[in-house]
Amino acid sequence: TGENIEQLEQKAEIMKSRPPPPKTPTVFDLEEGVFPVFHCTQEIPCDPCTSVCPRDLIKMSGDSILSLPYFTNEEPCIGCGRCVAVCPGLAITLADYRKDPDFVYVTLPSELGEKRIKKGDIVHIMSNTTEIGDYKVERVRILKEFPKTELVTVKLPKEQAKEATGILVQRVESYSEPMEIYHKEALADEAIVCRCERVTAGEIRKWIRRGIVDMNELKAITRAGMGACGGKTCNLLIQRIFREEGIKDVVPGTPRPLFVEVPLGIFAGTKKEEEK
Repeated sequence: TGENIEQLEQKAEIMKSRPPPPKTPTVFDLEEGVFPVFHCTQEIPCDPCTSVCPRDLIKMSGDSILSLPYFTNEEPCIGCGRCVAVCPGLAITLADYRKDPDFVYVTLPSELGEKRIKKGDIVHIMSNTTEIGDYKVERVRILKEFPKTELVTVKLPKEQAKEATGILVQRVESYSEPMEIYHKEALADEAIVCRCERVTAGEIRKWIRRGIVDMNELKAITRAGMGACGGKTCNLLIQRIFREEGIKDVVPGTPRPLFVEVPLGIFAGTKKEEEK
């Protein structure tokens, strides 16, 4: 139908498009209740946050998957944190103004593997442009749907609540000096290889050691490469793990595009066999 063709054309444009220059996220001026704060700067095909909100309060600007998400505020947010946990880019925080008139409880995502953050720990909070400071962890949650992402809550001054984007893991000055010859260490088992599907290097390594050398089989078993990005990041990391395991003969995966362009004449039966 005409509607289906239009949808295919829209998907074709998405697949062919390149990310535009980064944008400055729109800051929501609400200062009551609880709501998500979006720190996305790239308009890329990514919208998992719109599908996990139990009240359907997150939309994409212009209803396009290439747009930036926003909070509709059509009804109160319940502060479940699913949008924070599901974001592949760790670009969503949750601001809760309900508990303290002078401070805001801000929930940030953390994926440190075995280095779990605990209630009472002191963490260093960052914004996109600067360091905010050290703050005590008030609460840590892990949602059963997203067991590899911690939801870490700290209490921040109001003026910094919407600026907070993440937790500092390592300071620049703590990096070691570069070596003359670069020796890349093996990926840690807890390292996230596929952010879209939350697949770790350890999971990939386990199946490789069991004899899997086919990228398609790995995808079917672990779901690595099935996310919104189409495997643009994890495929390279999986190939790296194969090299770390000393395996050179790897069966490449089969690209699975959203659709294949086919002349309408094929469906109408007007094209001759030799023209197909």
